[in-house]
Amino acid sequence: MIQSPDREKLVSFLGKVTLFSKADRLLLEQLATKTVFHSFAAGDTIIKKGEEGSTMYIIFSGNLKVHDGDHQVAVLKTGDFFGELSLLDSEPRSMSVTALEPAVLGSISRNEFYDVLQQFPSITRDLITVLNKRLRNQNEVLVSEFKTREAQLTELVKIRTQELELKNDELEKAMDELQKSQLQLIQSEKLASLGQLTAGIAHEIKNPLNFVNNFSQLSIDLFEEMKEVKTDEDKNEILAFLKTNLEKINQHGKQADSIVKSMLEHSRSGTGERQYTDINQLSQEYFNLAYSGMQGNYPGFTCDLVRELQPDIPRLHLVAKDISRVLLNIFNNAFYAVNEKKKKLEPAFTPAIRLSTIKMDKEVLIVIRDNGTGFPEKIKDKIFQPFFTTKPTGQGTGLGLSLSYDIVHSNGGQILAESAEGEGSSFTIRLPISEQQN
Repeated sequence: MIQSPDREKLVSFLGKVTLFSKADRLLLEQLATKTVFHSFAAGDTIIKKGEEGSTMYIIFSGNLKVHDGDHQVAVLKTGDFFGELSLLDSEPRSMSVTALEPAVLGSISRNEFYDVLQQFPSITRDLITVLNKRLRNQNEVLVSEFKTREAQLTELVKIRTQELELKNDELEKAMDELQKSQLQLIQSEKLASLGQLTAGIAHEIKNPLNFVNNFSQLSIDLFEEMKEVKTDEDKNEILAFLKTNLEKINQHGKQADSIVKSMLEHSRSGTGERQYTDINQLSQEYFNLAYSGMQGNYPGFTCDLVRELQPDIPRLHLVAKDISRVLLNIFNNAFYAVNEKKKKLEPAFTPAIRLSTIKMDKEVLIVIRDNGTGFPEKIKDKIFQPFFTTKPTGQGTGLGLSLSYDIVHSNGGQILAESAEGEGSSFTIRLPISEQQN
């Protein structure tokens, strides 16, 4: 470790790095305080292939090479950054990075990087876009490189098979190299998929839209067919088909609408006019709405709903439609948690969710408690991060709580979470009382 350079020079340098080119000065200053400096001699290994990583590096001086064994893939120069894949996961690295000459690097860990980003939610999307684009470009180069090497090895095997049929040992070695190259290609494509978040979301939207188009066309055909039938029995049969098609169109349309709304709402900085709102009424309305939705999705589901609403809560000056999204998201999460626990413990377990409102000196607290599955303490700091979810694949985007966090803070409040794994969770929304009402 070496002494950090002058703070002003460091902030200026970070602002020229591609990843942070759109960042404001306050974000750069926060990153500067988290950056640790290291010096490396020529030939020193910074990242070793196969090791797990949790650190991103920025080159302040010197040149480095990215390589797979003796095969050099790229040269990194002053101002470049690398190791950004560690911001997505801790999987084994597919390449090594070694200093070509004496070099000075700054490093920042994944946790510290996200700690800084949480303070600047408006720029998170731009940084993710830059990282995704860079990962896609890198992986396209790697895929092309591996395909070329695979073709070369295949040709080598062919030549050796034809010319050296008696040298089985050498042939087996070439085949082994070919298999390793194929494994590297698979790993590279896996990394490419991690950098294509937006493409994955587009695919999720495309599926329900295809269903809507198909069932719509089928309904048009049935309508034309009904013009030709004579008997009531045939007409009723076609009407039954039409009703089924319309139900499916409605179902898949809502699914696509939900995905689009989640993404649009998460990306915007917050719109809508503030108005004085009865928070007791708003909380109860969305408590009931979430419960009805749960019963619609899971027939037979029941839950004890406990309401402890302080009667003298003043009207709060806020964007009601945004706060309603926060309430609905937390209620839905609570119902999901108690239902998952019910599946495991039935019939001994009785789901229960408690909604409380409390007037403090200068703020109102909305507290939502459940006795569901809860979550471990080790992920408490991650639950408000974009795209983080504890739900199985396909059942959650990881945007709900991140969006809720942004909305509550844009209304001048705070949102806090407490949980005990296996016992339940508690979310507290703290909203300010306007000075005119004090």
